[in-house]
Amino acid sequence: MRLVSRKHLRRFCASRKHDSDQATKDLEAWRQIAEDARWKDFSSLKQTFGFADQVGNCVVFDVGNNRYRLIGRVMFGSGKIYVLKVMDHSEYDKKKWIEDCGCKKPPPKKRTTR
Repeated sequence: MRLVSRKHLRRFCASRKHDSDQATKDLEAWRQIAEDARWKDFSSLKQTFGFADQVGNCVVFDVGNNRYRLIGRVMFGSGKIYVLKVMDHSEYDKKKWIEDCGCKKPPPKKRTTR
């Protein structure tokens, strides 16, 4: 899989005052596993990340032994992962991310090139 952008990962790690090193280590481990994966569908993703859940058209990953949550949109056909948000449990539990990430909205349409 190809991670389209790492800015949310970097931004989250930079924002962690007391555990920046741990967040960086955990998210880097997740990134390496995800980029080496060749998922065809959600069930093959679950074989890699057993605690991942689907919420609408998003996937919620538990990262770092459940320290953090990463919300992504996995495009199985094109082999891309769009990281939409990374958060700790207190932010995740507020469930504001569902609306912020557009998880319940239809997935973005493919761009057609002419």
